[in-house]
Amino acid sequence: MEKLSVKEKIMYRFIFNEKRVYRHWYGRFLISGVDLGRIQRVISRIKNFYGWCTEWSKEGEELEKLAEDALSKGNTYSARCLFQEAAACFHVGQHIYFIDIERKNKAQERARANYKRAIELYDEDKRQIRIEIPFRGTVIPGYLRLVGKPNRPLIIYINGLDNIKEIENHYGGNLRLDAGFNVFAFDGPGQGEMWKDMKMIPDYEKAVSAIIDYFEESNPYDIDLERIGTEGWSFGGYLSPKAAAFDRGICCAVGNSGVGYLPQVKKVNPIYIREYLYVTGFKDFEEAKAEWDEVDIKKAPPLDRPLLLIHGGKDNIFPKEQADYIMDWAAGEKELKYYPDGDHCCINFEDEVHPYINDWFRRHLLK
Repeated sequence: MEKLSVKEKIMYRFIFNEKRVYRHWYGRFLISGVDLGRIQRVISRIKNFYGWCTEWSKEGEELEKLAEDALSKGNTYSARCLFQEAAACFHVGQHIYFIDIERKNKAQERARANYKRAIELYDEDKRQIRIEIPFRGTVIPGYLRLVGKPNRPLIIYINGLDNIKEIENHYGGNLRLDAGFNVFAFDGPGQGEMWKDMKMIPDYEKAVSAIIDYFEESNPYDIDLERIGTEGWSFGGYLSPKAAAFDRGICCAVGNSGVGYLPQVKKVNPIYIREYLYVTGFKDFEEAKAEWDEVDIKKAPPLDRPLLLIHGGKDNIFPKEQADYIMDWAAGEKELKYYPDGDHCCINFEDEVHPYINDWFRRHLLK
């Protein structure tokens, strides 16, 4: 169990609840692949955030058992769906759960294991391809989804701080696939599966360039590598345009609710400071301060290729001034799609956001 401040103890015990917090996460959990009724049933069992990971892990275990039973009876489609929802439950359980890092990491491992079981049950022509890309003495793990047509563009899906490649990016990746794009989702330094070997690095964009170099060196999948786009949500909404600014192999970039710079720490929710410390591996903020200050999009070359930003007026993590800061930095064609009532990542407008991103990518990569 991590040592918590008095403020954090109060937040976790009294403020993190259905009325104040959990309901704002429903959209994220739905796109992760958890049924609404299941979300409500699990949350009804949670007295406070201390029990968050435990209850969601219990739900994941129950779904695992159902999946195994379905598989034993030859019901492979049911088993696939149940394994995938089990993965989502374990992922939801570790979501911003920095109270107990060991428990968080175990839940994340279970999410990956169940996802692997699920994709093994897809038909071969629809099954994702596991790829490991060498990078600085370790590997970048990812999954490639192929649209099934030759010479199609590639979308590189970049995680937020606490995302993993198997969950939110599965939903978004399917929608990009449906729009005619090959999709590569990965865990970068400090994220998901890569966290144990390498924490987040200031030059994260080098990991994205390593992915592009890998496909350029060996491209047995008939991907059009002259047409590459990047997409990232939350902190990935910063990493996506930054990667494009440094790598001219990227034709265009999408950032949803990204940060332009990290504000003074006294203005930041302590939970998000814990999140940053987790992905970077620093022990305390004083140790992390120099790297924290390096997160500033204006320290990157101004992006001279098309950029789409999406931002919500009710984003309680990164306010709209962050989007304005990125827009001021970008030097090429740029668009800010703004939702005045949008939450963080405009999660309450997903039905509009994803189709708009698809059309934007189609204009810039398919024509």
